[in-house]
Amino acid sequence: MVRALCLASVLAAGCLVRAALAAGSSCVSCHMNLGEAQAKIIRDFQGDIHHEAGLSCHSCHGGDPKTEDMALSMSPDAGFVGKPGPTDMPRFCGKCHSSPAVMKKYNPALPVDQESKFWTSHHGMELKKGNAKVAQCASCHLPHSIRKAGDPLSSVHSKNVAATCAHCHSDKEHMKGSGLPVNQFDKYMKSVHAGALYKKGDIGAPTCNDCHGNHGAQPPGVESIAMICGSCHAHNMELFNGSLMAKAWKKRGYHACATCHQHHDILQPNLDMLSGKGSVCLECHTPQHKGYQAGAAMKRGIEEGDAVYSEVTRFIDEVEQKKGMDVAEARDDIQEGRQALIQARTAVHGFDAGKVGEIASSARNALEKARTFGQKAAREFWRRRVGLGLSTLFITLVVAGILLKLRDIEK
Repeated sequence: MVRALCLASVLAAGCLVRAALAAGSSCVSCHMNLGEAQAKIIRDFQGDIHHEAGLSCHSCHGGDPKTEDMALSMSPDAGFVGKPGPTDMPRFCGKCHSSPAVMKKYNPALPVDQESKFWTSHHGMELKKGNAKVAQCASCHLPHSIRKAGDPLSSVHSKNVAATCAHCHSDKEHMKGSGLPVNQFDKYMKSVHAGALYKKGDIGAPTCNDCHGNHGAQPPGVESIAMICGSCHAHNMELFNGSLMAKAWKKRGYHACATCHQHHDILQPNLDMLSGKGSVCLECHTPQHKGYQAGAAMKRGIEEGDAVYSEVTRFIDEVEQKKGMDVAEARDDIQEGRQALIQARTAVHGFDAGKVGEIASSARNALEKARTFGQKAAREFWRRRVGLGLSTLFITLVVAGILLKLRDIEK
């Protein structure tokens, strides 16, 4: 019964949509009767941003929607252009999206340089050569169901961009002959960026277009990759660009950040990257090289700070929770030490072991200050307990003496 009611509701809604659309358009009344594939286009268009703006089929495809005569409604004289091919699509969309006069009527804030940027992209340059397999407007924005980028159902919403790109870039057959791998999506989904985006729900975390661009999509080159990463990791970029390593890597054609952190499979960095079996330094240096030794020294300095941080934090927790002492001042020192350890990790990008050691040392000093405060608080706790015990004993003796005296008086 419930199933039948649901089906009836869906059919009724479909009829209402059809009736509402068909009232002013022969495009709708005709295509709704051309099978499920065509009818789905009409239904999908209900959520399209163009439909919300008051545009309809003929706004893009031309023709005369007021006549039921197919020959007249789809006549070239009526401006009918039909379905554009892949190579025509950028100019087809650009008729409106590249015109400031047109866009002012609908969304003045929307840039009008998407088409011009597209032609500078790798996709655009390949399309000019006649390669119809590359992405163009409709490949990413899905014709007839285009939604605002902030809409969770949009194909270009932050959480959907990677899957949209993967539609082509993970397809072995489609990418055949391009010389590009097809594992970018799988690698990205293992990355710290994907973890932030999908697991933590941080829509500000980078996805494909944040690094490669939107309409002017390009693979970052040797010269630009540090700037791309630096758009988020600004301090890391400044440290690296100011290091001796930056000049050496530039001469050798190494990618700045990606040489150590990889491209799409960027994992959560850890201290093992600096020395040990998993060290990325070993890819260029032997364990005896001063470069590797510098990495090992940085790791030791930070690890020592981490150990002190864990030890002092546990101690202060015990003083506060088990002894009930006020340790707010120590908490401030612990926070200072923690912040310094974070700075030490960032300073690694300057490849200066001395500087990293200096910051790690300042972290340990702040933490030792917190330990000293905690020790004083612990001693104060015991002084209070002893004082309380002696006071209690004295009061007990006085009370006992009074009671004995009262007995003597009564006798």
